[in-house]
Amino acid sequence: MAQKTYNTMAVLSLILLSFILGTSEFIIVGILPDIANDINCSLTMAGNLISVFAFAYAIGTPFITAAVSAYNRYYVLLILAICFILGNFLCALASNYYILVLARIITAIISGTILSISMTFASEIATVQYQPKVISWIFAGFSIASVFGVPIGTIICQIFSWQMTFILLSVISICILWHYLPNVGSGQKTNLCNQFILLKSMRINYGMLIVICGAAGSYVFYTYLTPILQQYIQIPISMTSLVLSLFGISTIISNLLSGRIASLGGMKKMPIVYFLQALCLLALIFTSYHLVLGLINILLMGVIMYLQNSPAQLHFLKTATREKPEAITLASALNPVSFNTGIALGSACGGIIINFAPMPFVGLGGAIFAIIAMIINLKLLKNMTKFNKRG
Repeated sequence: MAQKTYNTMAVLSLILLSFILGTSEFIIVGILPDIANDINCSLTMAGNLISVFAFAYAIGTPFITAAVSAYNRYYVLLILAICFILGNFLCALASNYYILVLARIITAIISGTILSISMTFASEIATVQYQPKVISWIFAGFSIASVFGVPIGTIICQIFSWQMTFILLSVISICILWHYLPNVGSGQKTNLCNQFILLKSMRINYGMLIVICGAAGSYVFYTYLTPILQQYIQIPISMTSLVLSLFGISTIISNLLSGRIASLGGMKKMPIVYFLQALCLLALIFTSYHLVLGLINILLMGVIMYLQNSPAQLHFLKTATREKPEAITLASALNPVSFNTGIALGSACGGIIINFAPMPFVGLGGAIFAIIAMIINLKLLKNMTKFNKRG
């Protein structure tokens, strides 16, 4: 009898869950004017909901994740899904801007915790050799949401209302969790402060800095992708959506390839990836003035953008398993938290650069972040070698 490799329906449920979480995060982009009109606020204020979400996600996720780590993960995930529903209902019923901000903060923190805990199910629903693939598919759900979730949500908004978009997302999320995830046991009993001792590990700190710099390198340019396409590469406005969709597809490929990299060496292979990322970002300065070369380079950066996801996630989980097993759930939150921190850092640096130089020079800023990520990655590998010899 062939060995069971993974629980197909459980894997699909986690992919769909990440798709729903991603759509909930990104949907604001597609329905921004509708929200601004309904709650009588400016587009700028409505746009701040995106920043509020990312900030709350990065700050709140590790604390909530650590706090619930000692309890049965299946029931915790169901309870969090119910809270996610309540948060989305609050979004749907929000009568003013401040209630909507509160609702987005709630859904951000819960979304981050749900994603972190869902990652820990990889070891329960797949054999060791398939776990990197499962993790890469879960991350891919977010990229799929950015390509298909926002348009689908926008269509629902146009047919019904933006409130109905949030309500439908909520109902779907609880149904898939209830039916398909396995009921696994509780984590080890430990206090909150004891879990955060994990952050004293140099292997963990190096990993977080790598993810932050890698994400910052991508989002220095990604934040300004649309104006670069239109103003420099000279993509017609009517074709911008198509190019952005192609870029979204390239990021889906990136997430799936990250699972392959995790299987073939993980963080040992990432210095090469960061070096290639730096080259593509530097090339942005020159290729942004050429249609074909510019598009090829943009799509290559999309393929590179999320290659670090699965290797970094497995690095955090394996390091915690070896050094602090009771903090495994907290460890699962470190990759998305670090990535969101990198998003904020990269976007801010991109804004500073375009105040002093032409927009394509965001590529130079991104390349610097990528090189820093590569250097820290090499330091991590050296540190891991010494640690393994001692262990």
